[in-house]
Amino acid sequence: MRTILHCDLDNFYASVEAILNPELVGKPIAVCGDPEMRHGIVLAKSEPAKKCGVRTGEPIWMARQKCPDIIIVSGRHGEYSKYAKKVREIYYRYTDLVEPFGDDECWLDVTGSLKLLKKDGKQIADEIRDVVRTELGLTISVGVSWNKTFAKLGSDYKKPDATTVVCPGKYKEIIWVNPIQNMLYVGRRSVGLFEKLGIKTIGDLARYDAEILKSHIGINAIDLINAAKGEDISEVKSFDDVRVVKSVGNGTTLPYDLTDLREIEQVIYLLSEEVAYRMRRKGVKGFTVSLSVRDSNLSWEGAQETIGYPTNSAKTILEIAGGIYKKLNISPVRSLRVAVSNLTKDTRMQLDFFDDGKEEVNDKFSEVFDKIRRKYGTKSIYYGTHHKSKFDMQFDVIDET
Repeated sequence: MRTILHCDLDNFYASVEAILNPELVGKPIAVCGDPEMRHGIVLAKSEPAKKCGVRTGEPIWMARQKCPDIIIVSGRHGEYSKYAKKVREIYYRYTDLVEPFGDDECWLDVTGSLKLLKKDGKQIADEIRDVVRTELGLTISVGVSWNKTFAKLGSDYKKPDATTVVCPGKYKEIIWVNPIQNMLYVGRRSVGLFEKLGIKTIGDLARYDAEILKSHIGINAIDLINAAKGEDISEVKSFDDVRVVKSVGNGTTLPYDLTDLREIEQVIYLLSEEVAYRMRRKGVKGFTVSLSVRDSNLSWEGAQETIGYPTNSAKTILEIAGGIYKKLNISPVRSLRVAVSNLTKDTRMQLDFFDDGKEEVNDKFSEVFDKIRRKYGTKSIYYGTHHKSKFDMQFDVIDET
């Protein structure tokens, strides 16, 4: 039987901020995006803020209502990445099978380390917690089990700074009583459907008829039910395996809502340029372009289009993303995101019989652009369709996984 740990850094962003500024220790703090750039939501909170009812994802004004003394700090993702790397380096002392799940969470397969270290899973978990606390000043909560799903749910069971062992004889009383929304890979939109089907807890899911659930949500039903039963056989992948890029995306929240089509197209252009440039640096092309739009009511809507040849051309991505926007016809626009998926490293292109050579020309333009930008900077050259504007900014990466 395997021994899997799931290590979850407690209140990670807020804890790092307290390390960087000791005056914040023990105080209610919330790490937020820049309110003036419309990122005014709570990204992370300290334990005192959590006790006041402050929740991740809620607006800053709501957090202040719950906790009038809360201290708002802007996120510093570079610093968080540095600490995440330091924590992973500690994990590597115990196993080379470390799989990140975001900045603050990792699975560790320590099965092969038990005899070497002459310790069981709980003892290794407790030792890792002590080392991280002593060397970095951070605390972690660890779940110990024989599979990834139960280890993850175990780390959520008791916080902060705790180890929870989920063993075959006790998993039902620890895991099955959890509400269905706590189940890994059950998203918010799925919860309503599950509850309509009478699935309110993870135990309900484990006992549910697989064929009936499959008719509602597809083939993923089998994996979900097996995971709820403790039959998750997925492996802990090494960090290098996880770094295989599946999509490249870029997005931004605008400083004010956009209604002018020209301005919206300008932002889509800039996002397409950045996505294409990153794809070329990684040596990949993609078949599927997607555009996501968030309106002034904070509702997201999007669509995607797959083409018959892979591309990393900004012009091609822009044409497709722009066409998607015109079909969606959403206004006003608060946020935009462009992404390319279905990637391939085989950049040899089989041309369509009716191809007019446009993509080959785009590739040649891209090569010239990249040479100029490497020498003079990313903003040194644009296509003629671009009009220099207030949106000439470096956008935040939304995803690159």
